[in-house]
Amino acid sequence: MSASIVRASMRSKCALVQISHHRFPTRFFSSVEKQQPPQNSTAPPPFFHTDDAGVTYGRLLGIHRHALKTDIINCLEGCNLTLEDVKVEYNRSFLPLAMMLQFPTRYSYDNAIRVLVRKGRLYKLERADRSQWDIVTPYDGKTILIQGIPRNAVFEDISRILTGCEYDASSINLFLRPGEGIGSDPIKMATVRFHSRTEAMNAYITKTATFCQNHRILIEVLQ
Repeated sequence: MSASIVRASMRSKCALVQISHHRFPTRFFSSVEKQQPPQNSTAPPPFFHTDDAGVTYGRLLGIHRHALKTDIINCLEGCNLTLEDVKVEYNRSFLPLAMMLQFPTRYSYDNAIRVLVRKGRLYKLERADRSQWDIVTPYDGKTILIQGIPRNAVFEDISRILTGCEYDASSINLFLRPGEGIGSDPIKMATVRFHSRTEAMNAYITKTATFCQNHRILIEVLQ
């Protein structure tokens, strides 16, 4: 076979290989073919959680003047509230406006809504945020409010009222608040903090309805 014939045969085979490669591109196979996820997928990742899963705050409206923290905790049974999770929001005259609630999870908050609906909506529960919770002073049943104090009363008068009680003397706070009704004279009050709830309750039991300068006083434990 001449050299020209051999070269022609080789060129023909190379051309067939190029055509075959062009028509049938080479693929590599494996036992499991990897699939690429779409680049612009908006589907949430698995086990996706939002901030709602954590601590959730609420503001409970419609409470009456003498409602206790324990009343609310018992009403919202199953919502995992403790005494430290409840604060009473007072106005400047120490009348309760609402109770701030700190739920451990969003589920507990939603459960509280269901409980109130089931019980006939005794109260109204609204969502609140951390700043609303932080601004409310926690009295925790360790502070008493003394009402009915004469206008000229001084710190020494409060000390005489609380003779025999264990309290923080530096915490005595005397102040005036507007009287009830148009044209009423301002009312003098005092708050005093105790070291424990037991000591505050003891002062309430033993000192309420006693006198300060011949004025009968009333004592209330702030929650």
